[in-house]
Amino acid sequence: MGYQIAYLDIYGNAGILAEEISGILHGAELVNLSKQEISDDANSYLLVFEITQNAIPLKIMDILENLEGKTILCFVACGMAFFEKKENVEHNLLPFLPDECDYRGLFFCPGQIPSSVMDTIQEALDENPENKQAQAMLEAFQHAKNHPDAEDFRELRRFIQESGI
Repeated sequence: MGYQIAYLDIYGNAGILAEEISGILHGAELVNLSKQEISDDANSYLLVFEITQNAIPLKIMDILENLEGKTILCFVACGMAFFEKKENVEHNLLPFLPDECDYRGLFFCPGQIPSSVMDTIQEALDENPENKQAQAMLEAFQHAKNHPDAEDFRELRRFIQESGI
């Protein structure tokens, strides 16, 4: 098997990215990590996931550690991408990569923040309009509102092409 696209959804952003990748890499197996496990017979693994609070999901950490000798690309959606930096996310990811793998990089884009989070932000601002953390969250929410978007998908396609897989 050539490629396996494995995604772990929290807010729906990883699923959107995984479907887009699947459309680019016709014939790649698509695996929803919430429902099934990856196989060990692919040559290349495209791991798609969302991060919250700059934390790599445990499931992704476990999977990465078992991909020795494989080609790995990571795709991350983050609702707080307005404030997060790709380099910080990648720095947190690198310790979980096997020593013997062909890591091709990380694609990073904004992802939508659920409206339930917006409700909590609005409540905090109603209580205290000067709440700096709530103001920052509101700014991030507004920035991420329509992501992943067409520009994110163009960058995604470019990243895959440049990765050489």
